[in-house]
Amino acid sequence: MKPIFNRTPLTANTLSPLSLGSIHPEGWLKKQMEAQAKGITGRLREIWPDVGSGCAWLGGEGDGWERAPYYLDGLVSLAWGLDDEELKKSAMEYIEWILSSQREDGWFGPEKNDDYWPLMICLKALYQYFTATLDKRVLPFMDKFFRYEYKNLSEKPLRGWACARGGENMLSALQLYNLTGQKYLIELCKKIKSQTLDWPNIFHTFPNIQPMSRSLNWQRLSEALKEEGEGLKGADQPYFSAYYHQSHVVNVAMGLKTPGVINMFKSGFKEQGGFKFGWQKLMKHHGVAYGMFTGDEHLNGSSPVQGTESCAVVEAMYSIETLLGLGDFGQELPDILEKIAFNALPAFSTPDNMGHQYDQQANQIRVTNAKRPWYNNGDEANLFGLEPNYGCCTANLHQGWPKFTASLWYATADDGLSAVSYAPCKVKAAIDGVPVRLSVSGGYPFSENVSIEVTVKRPVEFPLYLRIPFWAKSPAIHLPDGEIMSVHAGETTCVRRKWVTGDVVKIEMPMEPRITRWNHQSAAVELGPILMAFNPEEKWERIGGIDECPTYQVTTEDEWNWAIIRNEPMKAVFEETDENAFKNGKAPVKVLAKMGKAMEWGMNGENCDQTPIQPEIKKETVETVELVPYGYTSLRISQFPIVDGAK
Repeated sequence: MKPIFNRTPLTANTLSPLSLGSIHPEGWLKKQMEAQAKGITGRLREIWPDVGSGCAWLGGEGDGWERAPYYLDGLVSLAWGLDDEELKKSAMEYIEWILSSQREDGWFGPEKNDDYWPLMICLKALYQYFTATLDKRVLPFMDKFFRYEYKNLSEKPLRGWACARGGENMLSALQLYNLTGQKYLIELCKKIKSQTLDWPNIFHTFPNIQPMSRSLNWQRLSEALKEEGEGLKGADQPYFSAYYHQSHVVNVAMGLKTPGVINMFKSGFKEQGGFKFGWQKLMKHHGVAYGMFTGDEHLNGSSPVQGTESCAVVEAMYSIETLLGLGDFGQELPDILEKIAFNALPAFSTPDNMGHQYDQQANQIRVTNAKRPWYNNGDEANLFGLEPNYGCCTANLHQGWPKFTASLWYATADDGLSAVSYAPCKVKAAIDGVPVRLSVSGGYPFSENVSIEVTVKRPVEFPLYLRIPFWAKSPAIHLPDGEIMSVHAGETTCVRRKWVTGDVVKIEMPMEPRITRWNHQSAAVELGPILMAFNPEEKWERIGGIDECPTYQVTTEDEWNWAIIRNEPMKAVFEETDENAFKNGKAPVKVLAKMGKAMEWGMNGENCDQTPIQPEIKKETVETVELVPYGYTSLRISQFPIVDGAK
């Protein structure tokens, strides 16, 4: 399918996603997605009844709310991203049932469901499927539902989760508008906006500057919610119900795209700047070193022992990927996306990609069933397993890697291609009617060098937009004719030329270990887009679960209380390794750093205590410590004390 850009009167966009299946992973990224296909995504139907043959989304009597739609959303993107026939066949069973379920009035899905929210997820999956297949049934199906919604939204308004997540609904309607030009869809979006939490205003005023456990504890909030009764219903949004939803970490992650979606049909300062201001405040008040904000169900401060829910990780990524195709919301978006993708995303999964954590921690030295300072998550929330704490992440985690892969490159409005990330892949496009292929290699982000080889049916001129990350030191671009372009970090360089088969562009992005500062004066070591961490020896022990997907605790007997010695040189070592999925094989890069033991830093229950400020370090404890990529660890310290020297 040709790239779709915004029709008038929508705000013009310069980038558009390529259709699903246009980008296929290579190298380590292919191994990562294949592990997911062989693991949890490929096997979930057979081991988890909530999305299995008995679920209501396949005609059974089981779950009929969000779980199967969540699963389908990730399954579609993985199936066509890998061109995997078995996964496609599995996805088609849900799609065929959904398409056949539509009533004459336009509503669809299981009879027992009257909530808009799971239908919004289905529309996301169906649109992806349409871009991959051009199935002629999809657009009339979407149109029929949106006409139902347009007619009935006043009498049957959004409620609860749908009010918090109306941005997903608006996005699907505008995607259909760009394909069909039906004007009622813009009016529908205005109606949906009036019933959706006001995310542009929330991100500008940002009321949640304190950890929720401090500003409004769960017992008080849960009592207040009971007193309010029904909760969010259209434009009727009682105070505590709105507060619950605007602080819920997954709602926040989804909400990050909403100002940009609204900006398409109602452009203003708050809409244009919603993501930027919201992200800055989220990271200031709730940010941790792996590039996300915490939320052990609700926003809960910047301590490295607070948790981040896995659903929030994949939804924040999808919000950023969406914004990249909607307009100019900041040159830093690809850097933010990469940091989440290369750190938080792989960290929550087991090495075999079967189990996951509900909550991960930046400083995580025990994974156990025990009390932690979560806002309202359960004691098992950081265990690895099939369904720790709650099953939403079990259903929703599947979209992370395949949607990231589908967003590595975008089409440009001037008939070119623009790089978002240089992870290894093959890109298929048609420019001026000429088939174009890009082969991206080099092992990025575990390498400083990227190679882009061009294959074309015949010589064709088009622009290639090459992004240089903000962290790159003295980057350079080597063109096919031998010219070396000196470029700048944080900028995107346009290379316009007539391309012929065999042309190769090489990009050098030197990485130097650097210190960044976080909660309680702690310090993190970063290398390019990768967060580095101390990884003690891990002892994995099965404590429950099913044979296909056991529940594990992970502990260590190693000491972990290292402090960074300030101004000591650090060295990055790039290893020659096979390209593997995260947590498999030898880590492809490490950083050697001078550290000493902070003897006063110990345990606080099942967590490490707060990172001490300027702890005393004895000279005899100082040594060179090996740090590995955060995404390769299941136990780690990634936010360290930092000291001026040892005594």
